[in-house]
Amino acid sequence: MNTLQIEDRVRAATRAAADTVAPDSVPPLRLASERLFRSGSGSRSGSRSGSREGSRALAWVWGRRLAPLAAAVAVVAVAIAMVTVGRTVNHSPGGTSPASSAGPGPVRTGPAVSSYVASGAVPRYYVSIESHGNPNFNPSYAVVRATATGSAVETVAAAADRSVVAVTAAANDRTFILDEQPSVSASPNANQSFEPRSFVKLSLGPDGRVLSLAALSLSVPAGQLMTGFALSPDGTKLAIAVQPDNNKREPDLTEVKVITLATGATLTWTANGTVGFGPDDARSLSWTDSERTLAFDWAASGPGVHTGVWLLNLDTGGGSLLADSREAVILVNQASLNPAPLPTSTTVPVIRPASTSAGQPVTPPTCQEDSIITPDGSAIVCGAITTLNEKVQPNGAGLQRGAETEYFEYSAASGKVARVLGHWTFGSVGALSVEVLWSNASGSVLIGVIPDGGGGRVGVIRGNEFTPLPATVASVPSLSGAW
Repeated sequence: MNTLQIEDRVRAATRAAADTVAPDSVPPLRLASERLFRSGSGSRSGSRSGSREGSRALAWVWGRRLAPLAAAVAVVAVAIAMVTVGRTVNHSPGGTSPASSAGPGPVRTGPAVSSYVASGAVPRYYVSIESHGNPNFNPSYAVVRATATGSAVETVAAAADRSVVAVTAAANDRTFILDEQPSVSASPNANQSFEPRSFVKLSLGPDGRVLSLAALSLSVPAGQLMTGFALSPDGTKLAIAVQPDNNKREPDLTEVKVITLATGATLTWTANGTVGFGPDDARSLSWTDSERTLAFDWAASGPGVHTGVWLLNLDTGGGSLLADSREAVILVNQASLNPAPLPTSTTVPVIRPASTSAGQPVTPPTCQEDSIITPDGSAIVCGAITTLNEKVQPNGAGLQRGAETEYFEYSAASGKVARVLGHWTFGSVGALSVEVLWSNASGSVLIGVIPDGGGGRVGVIRGNEFTPLPATVASVPSLSGAW
């Protein structure tokens, strides 16, 4: 959950604290893991894919089933802490694209999704993680869907008493890895974070039908927390980020492993800090097509807060995660809780009013959720958002607000903003949802999430055009998928 969405949780939880809520109506509480609050006996709410809500600053992992009153009080406490030190970037003026040198405007509808698919601009199929009812209380499963129509091609259920919690994809649109765990939804005291993980390779034919399902020999043992995983573009290697929680001398230890699927050969890098925004984060790690660089979202341990996007040189063959990497984009300075100024280019700045029409100061859009590297390695992409004209409705009717979005593309070489897509304003929104789910080779075409009147909408982003993907029905999908 990004820091702006957390503000929604503060308000919602405060109102909910006096109510009795039926279990099935409790919203998913998928807050990110932070070692400061971890314990080896804990476990987690099933984060089904990369769009799992979570912000990295001072969050911890909650159980799948909290009593309604306790959940409301807990969310208030967590959210206030996270709003105070949430992951934000101070986006000062800059950029090199027309989108960054002019003010924002309304969303323009782009070409039909079918035309993107027919031209090969976006993959033909994707796999989403869905459930019948609230996934906190019902097992999740994988659904192969056609990008152009949203129709289900095939459904892949986990084994009995297990749940599919996340998915990652190779570049060929045919190979996927499913992340499965024992389902603990029936236990009132259970929390899935530290349940063991196993992996299944899903292979599709040209028509999107399942060709094969193969259980992999690798696993993550019980008691360890996996905060990231990503399949290599050629589908032969799996990168995972794990917090083993069994090293007493280094309790903040994170291991990044690259595993060759055919042989089990493993390269390991270690450092003290946290990768990703929560359990099973399928976009906290991302590969370049050369398979020589692995990008990872990193929160350093130690005083203050220091978050950024680092690029790991895989040719080093294992060792120190930070010594074998370089920080490509700094997001928050370690020395203080203040956002780090964004390195900018020298083109025409964005012209922003000092305040909105309601007299509120304007805060530039800030990066939320994960940042991913483009397959050609040229850019690092994040979705950014800010609220506009926010006001509390009378008589407890909730919030009324608009939003402004931008999808920043940083140069991986310089860390400066090289391009901005999706610079839009929204007059009325529900959840402040924004995320990048997939990028083409150069970052000129994205699949991402934008805010709408509800929980957000997934679609294709090109320039300042957005084409929504056809909505799914009959199940509860995440605002995500693996392409």
